[in-house]
Amino acid sequence: MDSQEKPKFRDSKMGLLLKILFVLLPPVFFLRSESPLLLLLGLFLSTLLAWGMLRLRNKTWNDVGFRKPENIGRLVLVTLVATTVLIPLSFVAKHVVMIITETAPNLDVFKVIQGNIPALMAGLVTAWIFGAFLEEFLFRGFLQNSLAELLSIKGCPRWIAWTGAVLVTSVLTGIGHYYQGITGMVVAGFIAMGFSVIYLMNRRNLWSCILSHGLYDTGAFLLVYGGVHLDQILFRS
Repeated sequence: MDSQEKPKFRDSKMGLLLKILFVLLPPVFFLRSESPLLLLLGLFLSTLLAWGMLRLRNKTWNDVGFRKPENIGRLVLVTLVATTVLIPLSFVAKHVVMIITETAPNLDVFKVIQGNIPALMAGLVTAWIFGAFLEEFLFRGFLQNSLAELLSIKGCPRWIAWTGAVLVTSVLTGIGHYYQGITGMVVAGFIAMGFSVIYLMNRRNLWSCILSHGLYDTGAFLLVYGGVHLDQILFRS
C-alpha cells in the first residue's frame, strides 16, 4: 500500500483516541477531590496537554476556533441573545431535574460569594480564566473537534459526528461537576450543551463560547452575591 494512503499513527483514529484519553487523565485523577483548587489544577493540566496534542498534529488553537471572528457584530449579537436565553433555561432545567431526582444541587462551594465583594471578585476572575477560557479551550476547542473527527465515518453526514461530539462533551462536563451531586451534574451538562450550540452557531469560533461562558458565570455569580434565587422567582406558586 502506498505510504501516502495510510495516515500516520498520530492522525489515525486510534492515535486520536489515545490523545483524548491522555488529555482527560488529570481531571479523572482529581475528580473525587473535595478541593476546588485540585479540580482547577486538573483542568489546567488537561488544557496544557490538549495544547501539546495539537502541536503533535501540527495544529494550533487557531485551527479549532481561537481566531478573530469573521463578523464581530454577528458574534456579539448571537452570544448576547443566546446567553440571555440560556440563563433562565438553565434554571428551568434545574427545577425539572430537582423534581425528578428530589435533590438540590450541592452549591456550598459558592456560598462564600453571597454578600462578599472580595469573594465575588475572586470568583469572577477564576470563572473567566478557568471557566470561560480553559474549559472552552479544552471542551469545545480540543475535545469536541477531536471527538467529531474520531466519530466521523466515511459516507456519514458530518452533523451526526458533531451531534455525538456535543453529547459526549456535555456528559464529560456533567461528570466534572461531580461535587455538585446528580442534579448539579445534569444541569452542568445541559449548560455545556448550550455553549456547544453557541459555538456551532458562530461557525465554531471559540470566542463565542468563551464570552458566553464568562457572561453566564458572571450572571450566576451576581445572583448568588445578591441572594437571588431565580428558579424560585420563575416557579413561584
